[in-house]
Amino acid sequence: DYWLSLLYKRLIGPKVLAIHVAGLQRKPRPGRVIRDKLRIYAHCTSYHNHNYVRGSITLYIINLHRSRKKIKLAGTLRDKIVHQYLLQPYGKEGLHSKSVQLNGQPLAMVDDGTLPELKPRPLRAGRTLVIP
Repeated sequence: DYWLSLLYKRLIGPKVLAIHVAGLQRKPRPGRVIRDKLRIYAHCTSYHNHNYVRGSITLYIINLHRSRKKIKLAGTLRDKIVHQYLLQPYGKEGLHSKSVQLNGQPLAMVDDGTLPELKPRPLRAGRTLVIP
C-alpha cells in the first residue's frame, strides 16, 4: 500500500477524466452478476510533478483477473509514449509478499530517510499494454 500511495500522490492530479473502454461491456446472463475485473481510471497528471508537461494524462489500471490482459490505447493516446509504473508483488509469496517490485526491480528505502528513485519504463507509442 505504501508504494502504491506514493506513486499515486506523485502522479495523480485533481482533475478526473472520462474514459471509455471498448470490449468491457458484456451482456448479462440471467442469474449472473457481472463484476468488472479490469478497472481503468484517468486523471490529469499532477501539475506538481515536474517530470511531465502540463496536459499529461495518468492512467491507472487494476487487473483483478487471474490472467494478464492486453490494452490498446486509442484516439490521441495511441501516438503517445507511455511511462509504465508496474507494481507487482516481489518474491515467492505472490500476493502475500511483504515486498513490492516496480517494473521488475524490488523497492526498498535507500536508508532511513531516503526513498529510492521511482523510474518509469518507457514504452514506444502504439504499443499494446500488458497488464499481469
